[in-house]
Amino acid sequence: MNFGELFGSAEWVTCESGCTSPVIKGSFFIEKPERAEITVCGLGFFRLWINGREVSEDKFVPVNSQYCKRDLTAFEYPITDELSYRTYAVRYDISKFLVGGENDIRAVLGCGWFAQKKRNAEGYTKYGDIKLCYKIDAEDRDGKLYTFVSDEKLLWRQSRITENNIYFGEAHDMDLSDELTARDGFKKVIKAPAHETEFFIQDCPADRVTRTIEPKKLVDLGAVSVYDMGENISGYPVVAATEDCAYITVRCSEEINADGTLNFDSCDPGQIQCDEYRNAKKGEECMPWFTWHGFRYFELTNNAKPVRCEVVHSDCAVTSAFESDSEMLNWLYDAYIRTQLSNMHSGVPSDCPHIERLGYTGDGQLCCEAAMMLLDSQKFYQKWLEDISDCQSTDNGHVQHTAPFMGGGGGPAGWGGAIAVVPYEMYKIYGDRETFRRYLPKILRYFDYLDSRSSGGLVCREEQGGWCLGDWCTPEPIAICEPFVNTALYVKQMLMTKEAAEAIGEKETAQMLGRRIEEKRQAILNAYYSPQTGSFIGDVQGANSFATDIGLGGERTYENTRKKYSAADSFDTGIFGTDILTRVLFERGDANTAFRLLTSEGKGSFYNMKNRGATTIWENWDGERSHSHPMFGAATRYLFSFILGITQEKKSAGYEHILIAPQIPDGLNYASGHITTVRGKISVTFKRTESEADFYVTVPQRARFTYGSGCEFELRDGENHIHIDFEE
Repeated sequence: MNFGELFGSAEWVTCESGCTSPVIKGSFFIEKPERAEITVCGLGFFRLWINGREVSEDKFVPVNSQYCKRDLTAFEYPITDELSYRTYAVRYDISKFLVGGENDIRAVLGCGWFAQKKRNAEGYTKYGDIKLCYKIDAEDRDGKLYTFVSDEKLLWRQSRITENNIYFGEAHDMDLSDELTARDGFKKVIKAPAHETEFFIQDCPADRVTRTIEPKKLVDLGAVSVYDMGENISGYPVVAATEDCAYITVRCSEEINADGTLNFDSCDPGQIQCDEYRNAKKGEECMPWFTWHGFRYFELTNNAKPVRCEVVHSDCAVTSAFESDSEMLNWLYDAYIRTQLSNMHSGVPSDCPHIERLGYTGDGQLCCEAAMMLLDSQKFYQKWLEDISDCQSTDNGHVQHTAPFMGGGGGPAGWGGAIAVVPYEMYKIYGDRETFRRYLPKILRYFDYLDSRSSGGLVCREEQGGWCLGDWCTPEPIAICEPFVNTALYVKQMLMTKEAAEAIGEKETAQMLGRRIEEKRQAILNAYYSPQTGSFIGDVQGANSFATDIGLGGERTYENTRKKYSAADSFDTGIFGTDILTRVLFERGDANTAFRLLTSEGKGSFYNMKNRGATTIWENWDGERSHSHPMFGAATRYLFSFILGITQEKKSAGYEHILIAPQIPDGLNYASGHITTVRGKISVTFKRTESEADFYVTVPQRARFTYGSGCEFELRDGENHIHIDFEE
């Protein structure tokens, strides 16, 4: 909708330049208030109070989006595409906050992404300056209707937040902490420019404080002490002065050095997460308002003490559980959940919660199925899908590497292909045919774009002057070639799209995709297959699994893969290859090899992370850069869909036809877990000995159970117990 439809006669207002976090104050009069709601947008972020009471516990609202047009040529990797734009507003019921007579309304603004201009690693990212608009619709007890809007009668003054940046942190002057009650020191607001965009009401979950942690002191270094959270999180320390003091500093990191000092290597030493508090009174709590940090450790000046640490991320409940007698699999599940949640902020699944904080379409498409299966995240991904759509070029169908677009490197199918993968997974997990139907033209447009960037049938380039990655973050230098990876991923995305297109009755589209799939398969065979060995480019870094995954090579190719990885001490694959290899092994019934890789102890292993103290999943197998990156964690979904066997029949969507088909690898004798689907909760527990196995399965409707080659049972809705005697 346009601005007027949402806000009526409201005006955008702001403050004088130089202030990046004002408090903006107004008032409105209702003699006998009955009900009221406010539609409000404060850019980048806002917090809102009515009569001194904060209206919501939401943080970092409105959600991040592709707000409006800006100069894309100012990015490090210039983009000349024409994009689409949207801005979200938030709507709150404020009835319970009103009093009869004069009501006080105050909002504090922060930069968020809209006005971020300090970090320039990706180039110039700022959309505009901070600003606020709102409309209040109210009714009194006599049925009289009222409308109050933001206008130039509002007043502003400096809030306690004298500096704020979503990447670097905040500075607060606690002498200004009366901004929510003060009557003096205000000036008239300034009318702010509008921006051309579409407006929407935010309906995806906002960030919230989901839990608190009591930090443990590790070492006193004299002027400062270092504290340990016990786990890597997204959030911030809440601290309090032990005496009236002029200056408190908090710095955050993921790692520490041997002497207990902070190590910033994995967080970017040039971008330290730091909060400063001036003029704090004894016992006064201090915390950032408009940013979070990604960290495990923090350093605090010794004139203050930690009160608690607040864990903050999008309010997406964990709707799954997993435990087993494998310490490694348990770690993988816990670490993935923690990592994924740490990277869900302001409606965007990010790559990391501290360095880039961007909605990389590569990481996002890899992990979307796992996140949809294991978290209550349907509305979250519906919103992010709109970001992906907004970042598709209206000229040629190109999809950016980040959504909302904030620069960043990537590649064609592995990144931009998110526009095909996310709608497909929403169809499969939630049975959401309408979203897939709506996005099908956009998906096909992107497939046409990939064809336009092909040579000899292989996807071999993207935008001039930009990146064109294939796989990424292999333990050894990347050897698997980009055109092979991108074309194989493109075929996989067409296979997904063909399946869903058939399900919604788009037969001609499915037939067209079938022809295109065969053309691309043949191009891959011509360029990369060796009839002498039966392998694709020597099965370097999982190449054979890419081919097997799209129906190429036959049994000889797969047997080469099985032999290679049965003898391997760890993964040699990158972010896509690791996920595909694990799935292909399970799909072929080779649970033993898949389990060995997931629990292996070599260089490219999750054990390497765990053994070095990790509580979240790393960006690189060797620990270089970020230590909170969900992309390798995509394989966590296979603990559920293969080991526990919670899946659905081949052409089923939204768990219409549930299939329970556990694969128990050697060395695993107990596992238990559940997911929560749109049909209800599905849980599986198995216990195995050398002579027998017991399965305890709860399903919300009739389902089918299979185990091995000879066991098949019908399950009734509710609880089921299946006993199998191997000696019979």
